[in-house]
Amino acid sequence: MSKYFDHARQTNGNSTQDAIANRADVQQVLEVTAQSYGQPKETSEGLLSRCRSVQLPITSDNPVIFARNDFAAIALESYRALRARLLRLQAAQRFRSVVLTSAAAADGKTLTTINLALCCAQVQDFRVLVIDSDLRTCGLTRLFGQAETPGLGNILDGSAKYEDAILRTQNPNLFLVGGGIPSHLAPELFSGKRWKEFMAWCTGQFSLILVDSPPVLAVADFEQIINACDGVLVVVDPKKLLGIVYNGAQVSAQSEYMAGTTAVPQFTSSNVSPSSRESDAAQTVPDTVQAGR
Repeated sequence: MSKYFDHARQTNGNSTQDAIANRADVQQVLEVTAQSYGQPKETSEGLLSRCRSVQLPITSDNPVIFARNDFAAIALESYRALRARLLRLQAAQRFRSVVLTSAAAADGKTLTTINLALCCAQVQDFRVLVIDSDLRTCGLTRLFGQAETPGLGNILDGSAKYEDAILRTQNPNLFLVGGGIPSHLAPELFSGKRWKEFMAWCTGQFSLILVDSPPVLAVADFEQIINACDGVLVVVDPKKLLGIVYNGAQVSAQSEYMAGTTAVPQFTSSNVSPSSRESDAAQTVPDTVQAGR
């Protein structure tokens, strides 16, 4: 009988030791798991709430930026039409980031970018980010008076965090990123991985990202900028526009000499009236916008 009790005590003691060891193992696993995951990642709302704020020169009666108040009403309707066509195209193609550019300087792309963003930000629960990627002139940055603050250039050279460069506006749906004070030349900055990483992060945080870029013909930055974005809107000065060659259109040829389907260039002439080529053209109102298919 004593042997039985001794064996029972020994077995009970071993079970207790095993249980303690198992609890220690579980605790160790939990600690290692917690260390591997670290602290919970901050939500985008928390990060964006810490961004600096800037006041744009707009009001509820004049929600677009123009020098002439009597011109704002006409411009607003034009930008609303542009917004409707862009959002309809976005719903069909599921893009997030759009580069706005032009063939040459002074065609009005910067003013078009910010006014289109202001109109899009009026949509409920539609968060818009505007990025000044023209690091040479920083025209968009100067437009809202933040030339000496961290911006995209500082994100790309690693000297600023996202929340240091992103600006909140009085519209809770509208955010801005200025050009900043870059320490390197623009081509070198856009060649690095940080540009694509930043755009990938923005795609997950914003409903629409509008990128104000340098002119296509002036500098080499445009090709690097577009590589991280989904599409392009081209702003054209009507005084210089002869027409558009839309290349790659799919047509079905009925002629016996041209059987099958082929891609051909199509030419569309400009329909801008001579009267609109005067001073009003400088106000960069989007007259007609034709979205590609």
